[in-house]
Amino acid sequence: MNDASVPREVLVERARSLVPLLREHAMETERRGYLPDAIVEAVQAAGLFDMFRPRRHGGIEASLRTAVEVQIELGRGCGSTAWVVSQLNGSALFASMFPSGFREEIFAERVARVASSFLPPSRPSVRRVPGGYVLGGSWPFCTGCRHASWIGVGAPCAGDGQATRPGWFFLPASQVEMKDDWHVSGLSGTGSSSVTVTDVFVPEHRVLDAGLVFEEGFVAEGLDGPLYRMPLFAGQLLHASSCALGMALAARSEFESRLRGRAVSYTLYTDRAEAVVTHLQIAEATVKMEAARLLLHRSVDDVEGCAARGEIMRQEGRLRARMHAAYAASLCRQAIEILIEGSGGSSLALSNPIQRIARDARALCLHGAYSLQPTLETYGRSLLGLPTNAPIV
Repeated sequence: MNDASVPREVLVERARSLVPLLREHAMETERRGYLPDAIVEAVQAAGLFDMFRPRRHGGIEASLRTAVEVQIELGRGCGSTAWVVSQLNGSALFASMFPSGFREEIFAERVARVASSFLPPSRPSVRRVPGGYVLGGSWPFCTGCRHASWIGVGAPCAGDGQATRPGWFFLPASQVEMKDDWHVSGLSGTGSSSVTVTDVFVPEHRVLDAGLVFEEGFVAEGLDGPLYRMPLFAGQLLHASSCALGMALAARSEFESRLRGRAVSYTLYTDRAEAVVTHLQIAEATVKMEAARLLLHRSVDDVEGCAARGEIMRQEGRLRARMHAAYAASLCRQAIEILIEGSGGSSLALSNPIQRIARDARALCLHGAYSLQPTLETYGRSLLGLPTNAPIV
């Protein structure tokens, strides 16, 4: 559904209504390694793949806060599904930075899903030819590529004066080979396979100088909504991080559902809900989740506030948003670990969702953008007034 304008509460309620379906298919999603058709179709019908698609191109153009709340709900149902939705929406946001001609091409179809991997490619080959480039290489971690009609990849390109600049290349999915190499222990159902391109011609209008997008004051041609004026990297990090909060809420729900009538082994407690240790565990886990939510909301408000006022967000604020995104994800993972420890040996059963939730949260926190120690270092440098050590802020 590509409504011209959908209120936040409607989108959040649509996401909430999908939670039972996501939970029902969660084991199948993990086993398959990518989302089942039933899930893709349900998410598409709810309009949740179109949140960052420009309204003028048939999308919803939702606010960042709305997208964060949607991701929290989806994370309650299935971590893999939530992550795929966050990444496909983020890729659509990246595609929206292109001039209007390419946007009209990429969003021409009612269903236009975009996946991407902007990591440095292995065996890169970029050759300038009349009218564009001939591209080759292999890119890892292209989340949701099986469900996409367009694929974006990163590679060097010639900018003004033929200088080499980081570029974003977008190709129809039919021109990309998707490898069967996503066999992992966490976020297993995201289908984050490697993609390979072999000597494919990419017209110049499908190539964007990525460096320009991250320069202060960049605004996409013809798009003046706050969504497209926010710092792109910070906004997407906050958006995707919120999946972890949904996972933590799901873990708490599973934890609570298995308390009554179960003893605490090797103690006199016959009901876990009456045990002091249980009270300590659920309290600490809950406070960590509440702290994570506050961090996310604080930085979402900062990012959206600057965009709404037409201000350029200072580097300090962008780095703080990145720090809040990573720290919120880490807090959620810690909360889940507390709950799984309090669940005892039964949490190891593959039929118990809490073990999958824990593996998914761990996988999210291993993502380079949410790796806590490097992010702490980068933020610490900014607090001391030192030059940043991050290529993108």
